[in-house]
Amino acid sequence: MSRLTTAGLVAVLAFLTGFAIWAARTTASSADAVRRSSDLSSIYDETRRAVAAEDSWVTEYLLRLGPESVYLDARKLRRGHAAAARSLVGTLRSARREDAGGTALNLLLLKRHSAYVEAAERLFDAVDAGRPGLALAIKFDEIQPRFSRIEEGVERLAVAHRREGSEHLDDLNGSQQLVLRATPIAFGAGLLLLIGFFLLLRNLQRRLETAREEEIERLGRAALTDNLTGLRNHRAFQEDVARELLRAGRTGTALSLVVLDLDDLKQVNDALGHQAGDEQLKALADAALSTVRGSDAAYRLGGDEFALVLPGEQAWAALRAVQRLQATLEAAGCPNSRPTCTAGIAQSDGLVARDTLLRRADLALLEAKRSHRQTLIYSDELAPRVLEPDRVASEHHTKTLATALARAVDAKDSYTRSHCETVSELCALIACELGLDDDRAARLRLAGLLHDVGKIGIPDAVLQKPASLTDEEFELMKTHVTLGHSIVSGAELDQEAEWILHHHERLDGRGYPDGLPADDLPLESRIILVADAFEAITTDRPYREARSESQALAELEEHAGSQFDPDCVAALRRALHGSSSPAVEQLMAAR
Repeated sequence: MSRLTTAGLVAVLAFLTGFAIWAARTTASSADAVRRSSDLSSIYDETRRAVAAEDSWVTEYLLRLGPESVYLDARKLRRGHAAAARSLVGTLRSARREDAGGTALNLLLLKRHSAYVEAAERLFDAVDAGRPGLALAIKFDEIQPRFSRIEEGVERLAVAHRREGSEHLDDLNGSQQLVLRATPIAFGAGLLLLIGFFLLLRNLQRRLETAREEEIERLGRAALTDNLTGLRNHRAFQEDVARELLRAGRTGTALSLVVLDLDDLKQVNDALGHQAGDEQLKALADAALSTVRGSDAAYRLGGDEFALVLPGEQAWAALRAVQRLQATLEAAGCPNSRPTCTAGIAQSDGLVARDTLLRRADLALLEAKRSHRQTLIYSDELAPRVLEPDRVASEHHTKTLATALARAVDAKDSYTRSHCETVSELCALIACELGLDDDRAARLRLAGLLHDVGKIGIPDAVLQKPASLTDEEFELMKTHVTLGHSIVSGAELDQEAEWILHHHERLDGRGYPDGLPADDLPLESRIILVADAFEAITTDRPYREARSESQALAELEEHAGSQFDPDCVAALRRALHGSSSPAVEQLMAAR
C-alpha cells in the first residue's frame, strides 16, 4: 500500500513537474509574443510621432506667409522638415524588418510618404514665391489628405499589434484555465499539493489579469495623450470634435472651437533652449486645464498649437474663457521667459463639417496673428482678408496700430484689461446678427477697438477714481469722445471717427456730446453703445463688482427705447444665447 502510495505520489509529482514545464514554456512563449507585439507597437507609436512632427514643420512653414516670416529661416525649416521625413522613413523601415505581416502596408505607406514629401516641397516653393492661395490649396487638397491616409495606415498597424498582444494574453489566460480544469482530476490523491498549486496559479492569474488590464489601459491612454503636456492629442481632438458636432446637431445647441498658438516658441527654443520651450508648453497646458469646465476639453494638436472644445458655449463665452486662460498664463510665467498665446475662435450650431469649423478657427487665428490681436472670433469677412494678404496689407497695418492704441488705453486702468478688444468682438457679433455686410462689420470691429482711444487724454485720477465722479470730473470725462474723434479722423478713418464721436448718444436725445435725436444717430454708434455698456456691467470696477450676463441683459432691456436701441439689444441677446440669427435661419431653410 505504501508502495502504491509512494508510486502514486511519484506519479503525481512527475505529472506535476511535466505539467509545470509545459505551462512554463507556454507562458514564456506567450510572454515573448506579447513583448514582441509591445516592441512593434512602440515602433509604430514612434512612427506616429514622426508623422505629427513632419506635419508640424509644414504648418510652421505656412507661418512665413504672415508677419512672423522675418523670424522664420526657410532653410532651417526645410532642414527640420527633411530630418522629420528621414525619421519617419527610418521608423517605417525598422517596422518592416520587424513586422513581416505588415510589409505590404509598410511599402504602401513609404510610397504615400514620398508623394507627401513631394507635395510639401511644392508647398514650400509656393510659400517662398509668395503665393498663399496655392500654398493653402496644396495644404488642404494634397498634403492634409495624404497626411490623414499615412496617419490612418500607421494607426491601423499599431492597432493590429495591440490586438495581437491582447490575443496572446488571451492565449496565456486560456492555458491557465486549462490547468485549473485539469488539476482537480490529475491531483485528486494529492490534495495538499493540489491546493498549493491551485493557490499559486490563482495568484499568477490575478497578476496576469492585472497586467493585461494595466497594459490595455496604458495603451489606450497613450494613444490619446500628448507625452509632454498630458493633454489629449490630435487624434483624440479629431474624434471628440466630430462627436460633439453630431451632438450639437441633434440637440440644436452651440459648439465653440478655440485654436491657440503659443507665441514665439521657436525664438524661445533658439535663444533659451528646448527645455525652456517645453516649460512654456507645459505652462500653456496647465492654464488650459485650469480654464476648462464640465464637458469642456483641452488638447495639444502638435508643436505650439493647442485647442479647446467648448460644447454648449457661444463664441462670446469662448472669448471670456480665452481671456481667463491668457490671464492665468501671464500670471504663471516661466523661470526665464513670459509666455503668451494667440487664439482664434469659431462657433458652430452643428450645421458645419468638422474640417470647416477647424478651418474657420485657423483663419481667425491667422488674422489675429497678422493684426497682433490676442483673440479673434471668426466672421465671414475674415476669409478673403486672410486668403488675399496683398490686397489688404494697409488694413492690417491700420489694425495693428489700432490694437496698440486700444491696449494703451486699457493699460491706464487695471480694471479695464482687454475692454476695447472685448467691445470690438461684441460689436462684430451684433453686426452679424443684424445682417450688416462684411465691409461694415469689419469697419465696426475697428471702431469698437478704438471707441475709447480718447481716454488717453483723461487724467488717471479721474479714470481710476473708486467713487462717483463730480460734475466737473464728468464733464472732463465726456471730452474723451471728441478727443477720440480727433485722433481717429487724423488717421483718415472718417467714418469710424464719426461713429466713435456719437457712441455715448441716446435715443431720447439726452446723450453727449451733441444730444442727437434717434433719427440722426448712426446704427454703428448705437451698436458700440450697447456693446460698451454690456462689457462694463459684466466687468469688475473699483466701485462695484461685476454682474452676471443675464443681469446685464436685463438692465439693457430695461432702458431699451430710451437709452439703447431695442434691435441692438435683441441682437446681442441672440448672439449670446444662440437664438436663430439670419444666417442660421437661412442655413436651416436650405436643409
